[in-house]
This record gives sequence, C-alpha cells and structure tokens, in this order.
Amino acid sequence: MADNAISETLDDNSDNAPTGRSFRALYLLPDFGVGGGQTILLRTVVAQMAAGRGEYVVCGLRGGPLLEQFRDAGVHCLVLDLEGPTSHLGALRDLRAVLRKERVEVICSFNTPLDRTYAQLAGALCKVPVVIWFMSVAIPLLRFPPARGRELAFLKRLVLLPINAVTARRAAARMSLSGSVAATFARHLRLPANSFALVPPGLPAAFYEPPAGAKEIADLRSSLCGGNGGPVLLNIGMLIDLKGQQHLIPMMQYVTQDLPEAHLVLVGDGPNRQSLIDTVSSLGLQRQVHVLGHRHDVPALLAASDVLLSASASEGFGMTVLEAMAAGKPVVAAYTPAFEEFAEEGTTALFVERPDAELLAAAVVDLCRDPDRVAAFGAAGSRAAEAFRVESTAEKVDAIFARVASAHRN
Repeated sequence: MADNAISETLDDNSDNAPTGRSFRALYLLPDFGVGGGQTILLRTVVAQMAAGRGEYVVCGLRGGPLLEQFRDAGVHCLVLDLEGPTSHLGALRDLRAVLRKERVEVICSFNTPLDRTYAQLAGALCKVPVVIWFMSVAIPLLRFPPARGRELAFLKRLVLLPINAVTARRAAARMSLSGSVAATFARHLRLPANSFALVPPGLPAAFYEPPAGAKEIADLRSSLCGGNGGPVLLNIGMLIDLKGQQHLIPMMQYVTQDLPEAHLVLVGDGPNRQSLIDTVSSLGLQRQVHVLGHRHDVPALLAASDVLLSASASEGFGMTVLEAMAAGKPVVAAYTPAFEEFAEEGTTALFVERPDAELLAAAVVDLCRDPDRVAAFGAAGSRAAEAFRVESTAEKVDAIFARVASAHRN
C-alpha cells in the first residue's frame, strides 16, 4: 500500500498544487539545533504557511537554539523534552497526545533513526500516516568514520540498520533532497530506486535580492578583511570533520603565496571551533583567517564576499553552494555528486576531486586571477538558482501531504 501511494505522488507531485480541503501536518525533528535540515524546514514551513494550503506544527524531541527563530517566524512549535533513556515512554505519550490534540493527519519525519522511530510508533498508535524527508546521504555500513570511536560507530549503525529499514518501508511516502540521497538510501535499505519523490530545498527571496545597501555591504566587507582589496573567501557550515574546514585553514598558506591580501571567513559553529582557532594560531594566519561563529546575516555575508568555498566530504544537497549561486557568487568546492544536480563545473563552479588544501588553493587562485570569469560564474549561478525558490519546495511538499492525507481519509 505504501509503495502505491508513493507511485501516485511521484507521478504528480512536482507541478500540481494540492486539491480538496486542507490538511494538518506535523513535522517531527530530533531537535531544534543549528543544522542544515532545521534551516531547510524553517524556510519551507514559513513558505507553506504563506501559501495557506494546510496547517502545520513543528515538534522537536529536544529543544535547541533555532527554536526561537521558528517561533519568531510565527511557526507553531512544541518540544517534548526527551532527556535520557528513561524519558522515551513519556515523550512518546506526549507525542501521541499532541497528534490527537492538533488533529494531525500527516506526520513528516527526517532521516535520523530517532525521529523516524518516534513518528512510526506514534503514527501507528494514532493511525496517522508518516512521510519521511531524507536529507543526507546514507553512510554504507562498512565505511568506517575517522579512527576515533570507529568501532562504536560501526556497532551503532549495525544495530540501527533494521530500524532504518522498517521505518523507511512503512512510510506512506518518501521524499529526498537530491537524486544522490535517494540513490544511497535505495541501496542502503534495499528500496526501489523510484520510490523517492525528489523535493530539493528552496531559498527565500533574501538570497536573490540585495540584502542591504552598497554602503552597508562595503562596511561589512571592510570589517571582514580590514578594508584591503584582496578576495574574501567564505565558508558556511557546521564546524565538524565532515565539513572540511580543517583543510581550508592550511589552504590559506598556499593561497596567500599568490594572493597575499586574501581572507578566509568561516561562518558556523560546532565541536571543532576551538581546534580550528588553535590551527589558525599555530600557522600564524590570524590576520588572514576569521572564525565568526553562528551568524544570522548570511545573505549579507555572501554579498560582501567574492567566492564561496566548500570542502565537505559529503553532501545530501549542498545548500550553501546554492545560496552562493543565488547571490551571484562563484563556487570552489570539493566534488560531491549532489552538486552536479544544480551546479555546473566550469560554468558556475570549480570542483576539485577531494578535500585537499593544495588542490583547493590552486582552484581559488586560478579563479580569483580572472575577474571576468568570477563575474561570469556568478551570473550563471544566479540564473541557475532561480529554479530553487522556496515557494516551489513548499508546493511540492504540500502536494505530497495532501495526497497522503486524502488517501488515508478514503
């Protein structure tokens, strides 16, 4: 039954708005932490609310710093306060009560085993269908993470594999941010390759329009690089091993040999922040590298920069690359398959084969030495990014929710 529902969704979800009466949907997050999935959801649900095709509540198993942003945007949010192993039954009971009180017709979870399991259990108890939105690529069972803790990580993935498979198979519909995400989960969980509806993330208007006046942008740029004329290289992302900032800092040793006034700006936060700051200090790059932490003015930072850098080892989509393209900025990135679904090598971006300081530096220098090429990349990226407005994402998700809710009513 679930796969039939998926097939119907895949046939029609991309262009048709939901029909019939509205639906009530609940998004279930693992937490309101700072992350790509939470940011994508915030943008999407705000656009859904503006369109008025349904009613929405966002529920987090735990709180987090983005909760305030959701609420400031007018999103109805709840937190279950899941704390420790003894609180699981209580959180499940509370989620069940929320589903009934809010008269939820569709639950949407994401691709962490915790929120998917809660969604399926609560959905089964309340007879509410579940949709899964897969946002990151699946990690093959035998691909060990970095050396520290790799045995524990492997055992955890081994234990979670059957849970992943059961929750994914029971879903009324499966959405994915990219074809790469769908392909990896299809292989990992042995699901039909065509059973994922492609729902890429979208950007709000702030990324397509000048976020501030020329003077404000010039002042911001001056604060980032001290007013010199060198290129400002921007990286945005969580400060974790996967995102590769540990390659970008030593990269600046090579970049500054050819572009002595270049500056690298790291935006984001995470467990690696202090170690990255220590690396900056140990390499004597305090003047050239700036670790800003989490920021709320990303569109303005993009406007004040020259090139967006990505050294991530893996991406489910690559939201910051799309953000840079929308802002008319060229990209230098370590290659990951998802980028090819919206960025084009040699037209909007330069890709290097792997996250490597010397390879990234060579690409940065090659691009920045040619201002005409920088401008051409930016213009091409801006045109390509027009296809990824958040209103389109909201419409696709609403179409799937409406069909799932309608099929359940019938």
